[in-house]
Amino acid sequence: MRQRAATKAKAAVRVNVGGQQFRDREGNLWAPDQAYHAGSWGCLDMPDTYVLTTTDAIADADDAPLFQSLRVGEEIRYRFDLPNGTYQVRLLFAEIYWESNAAERQEVFIQGKRVLENFGVFAEVGHDTAREKTFAAKVTSGRLEVRFVGVSLPMHAGANVCAIEITRAGK
Repeated sequence: MRQRAATKAKAAVRVNVGGQQFRDREGNLWAPDQAYHAGSWGCLDMPDTYVLTTTDAIADADDAPLFQSLRVGEEIRYRFDLPNGTYQVRLLFAEIYWESNAAERQEVFIQGKRVLENFGVFAEVGHDTAREKTFAAKVTSGRLEVRFVGVSLPMHAGANVCAIEITRAGK
């Protein structure tokens, strides 16, 4: 029984944002994107956002399909109903549409705290190149929220993300 509880604590939520179910090279299953459902997880802003996809090769990506789709919008919020504790939040990005430094820029918030300011993946790595960012987050009320807010408005939607992975931090 103790072994089972420890395994459950290490369970992860992996979301292929804008994409379909995918098994990565390590055998981890990434769930297809979905709208938020209480007691589970999902996007709170699906009706106000849209998905972009590409079949282009993605540089610096061992699991390219995770970077070949993304959700775009002025604001994108994902909520995860989780047990209280400390988590690692890994965000996967790639600029698959714009081909200039004037591409999408955004602010990213985890649990209401800004973790990325004026972030533009193209500015960091260019077009069709993977970029990952990892942050620690504490859940104290049974939910974790990740919020992406576009700052390149009014010309562009601004906010976007390719995939999200939430894992319980080790003790």
